[in-house]
Amino acid sequence: MSDQRPIRRVLRFSVFEMDLEQRELRRNGLKIKLQDQPFQLLAALLERPGKLITREELRQHLWPADTFVDFDHSLNAAVRRLRDALGDDPDTPRFVETVPRHGYRFLADVRGYGSTTEKIQRRSASLAVLRFRLPRNAILVSLAVLVVFGLGTAQYLLRGRVLSPPMRTVPLTTYPGAEDHPAFSKDGEQVAFIWDGNTARGTDVYVKRIGSEKPLQLTQSSGFVCCAAWTSDDRYIAFERCDENAGIFLVPSLGGAERRLRRMAGCNGLSWSPTAQLLVFSEKSSPDAPFSLFFMSADDLQPHQLTFPTDKVVGDQDPVFSPDGKSVSFMRIVGEATADIYTVPISGGVTRRLTFDNAFVNGATWTADSNDIVFSSSRNGSQSLWVVPAAGGEPTRLPLGGAVAAQPAISRDGHRLAYRQGLIRPNLWVIEISDGVHSKKVAKPFFLSATYNNSPRFSPDGKKVAFSSQRSGDLEVWTCDAADCSDPQQLTFLRAVSGTPRWSPDGRRIVFDSRPHEHSQILMINAEGGRPVALTDGTAEDKVPSWSADGRFVYFSSNRSGAPQIWKVTVSGGKPSQVTQHGGFAAFESSDGRFLYFTKENQAGIWRMATGGGDEVLILPRPLPAHWGDWALTDRGIYYMDESGQHPAIEFAAFPNQTVTKVAGLDSLPPPWDPGFAVSPDGKQILFSQVDRSAVDIMLVENFHLESQ
Repeated sequence: MSDQRPIRRVLRFSVFEMDLEQRELRRNGLKIKLQDQPFQLLAALLERPGKLITREELRQHLWPADTFVDFDHSLNAAVRRLRDALGDDPDTPRFVETVPRHGYRFLADVRGYGSTTEKIQRRSASLAVLRFRLPRNAILVSLAVLVVFGLGTAQYLLRGRVLSPPMRTVPLTTYPGAEDHPAFSKDGEQVAFIWDGNTARGTDVYVKRIGSEKPLQLTQSSGFVCCAAWTSDDRYIAFERCDENAGIFLVPSLGGAERRLRRMAGCNGLSWSPTAQLLVFSEKSSPDAPFSLFFMSADDLQPHQLTFPTDKVVGDQDPVFSPDGKSVSFMRIVGEATADIYTVPISGGVTRRLTFDNAFVNGATWTADSNDIVFSSSRNGSQSLWVVPAAGGEPTRLPLGGAVAAQPAISRDGHRLAYRQGLIRPNLWVIEISDGVHSKKVAKPFFLSATYNNSPRFSPDGKKVAFSSQRSGDLEVWTCDAADCSDPQQLTFLRAVSGTPRWSPDGRRIVFDSRPHEHSQILMINAEGGRPVALTDGTAEDKVPSWSADGRFVYFSSNRSGAPQIWKVTVSGGKPSQVTQHGGFAAFESSDGRFLYFTKENQAGIWRMATGGGDEVLILPRPLPAHWGDWALTDRGIYYMDESGQHPAIEFAAFPNQTVTKVAGLDSLPPPWDPGFAVSPDGKQILFSQVDRSAVDIMLVENFHLESQ
């Protein structure tokens, strides 16, 4: 006889049961007191586990349209009461996750049961699936489990929640300095990675066997390398050089001479197919084009374009082959801090967008079955690990990795996961120039903090310094006293990535770039604070502003015509006009208004052109592209960072002939691709950014698995 009773809804998660009919919440069978609104809130979250429930949806669910209530206060109070009942921590949630300014998401797995008939049907279906998926011996063991423990317990075991060994996270590397970009060998017993050796000279490729301590160094560099990738037979490791000898290289995994496969600029990621002698990498099809993905065979090394992004994005980078060799995942980067995950068949075709966060993505990898992608993203406000189905769906956060997990990698068998843990945080330092050029004094801290600080710039009178800081949680513009950076004041409250502040010649205003939405734009604010005014419309990547000598114009870099060029706009806004024709990124006008000095995105050196137009002339071979913002223009010459020697140094190129002299040696390089350099108006002080201490290691997760669905 069939069971005709109505289904009784009981939802289970962790040690909790929620009886929707009896309106009870129980923990290990014991009833927990929960008020009506927190109960309704929990019911709404459990209906869509892993999905974002917006604040507006919750308002409509909890309060009728004719109810007058302080919604924000009431909802926040309901969330607090619910977390108290569940014993949940808002900073490290297990159940209720806050999605800032959007809503909430329920993190734990939810199981729902109805009538007795429904339970039997679900169990029968589970056994039918197991009959086809498990070998005969496993089926016999499963039946024995059913007899001994009962049907319900056996189903719980067979769904992978108890039989799967618990995941265990241990450090793989604990070396001084920073280790990054882990990559597993085919058998999963070795990991290739990049390490700076706790020096300022650059990075190299290393290989470590799991269980051993000392790594094998494969490259000898005076510059930077990145992005190691094993060949399909594990005999070689491909990597990219990011210095003047830039390109894709191959080195034997047991040690030996390296050889160049392709000369190209940039270090934008590469991946080797696990099933064929194919290499996929990121490069520009032309100087004015965005980065695209290309693949080439190891036999003929002829590139074939795989993706075709639009001109309004930075482009496609950090490709990763799926384990079955059929697809490639990659990041489509809109701006410096916004990207999303895409996939494309290696045979070509339509790209599929998997995430829609416009967040900072720092690495991705495929699960062993090629069904899911694990990636590192700041989509919840801090860098952590997430997983998204390759076929599309809502990402879910992985219960490991902490708040700064990045660059994940998964072994071929899927049982091990590695990721980078930790941060490289630069601080601001100051050095006095005793005789105008040469300095024998030691640099001293100017502004030290546990949070990110960079992009310093002196005010015209030398009394203040504007800089970017993350001390309030978001990267905002701050100012402080130039003598000792005492009494720092937050200038912007945009809750968006904001940086490169520049003072107007009269010291009354500051321009900066910010990313309130998908694209960056140029904003202007009074030096004493207030509401920022947009100078550009934000439909392109507009960034790195500076002022004309007379204060009438603001220069900035933009890709609105394709590749980044220098543009300018009046301080009252209006239509910008293009200044450079052959590339430009960070620009400063001379104090007499005659010349514009600038760097380029992917070319070393400082260039000059007349402000009225004319030829663009290379006047200095330094700095390298990674240090595009580490220089300062004065009336006497140009100060800049030089990393070509055994140790980094500050050098000075004097006008008119650019005669170079060394100003000071440094202990560490400034962080690459991150501006941090300024000279005081009187020429007596230099502010610069320096990585004081790197505490970045690679973590290893044994018995890695995704939760059963």
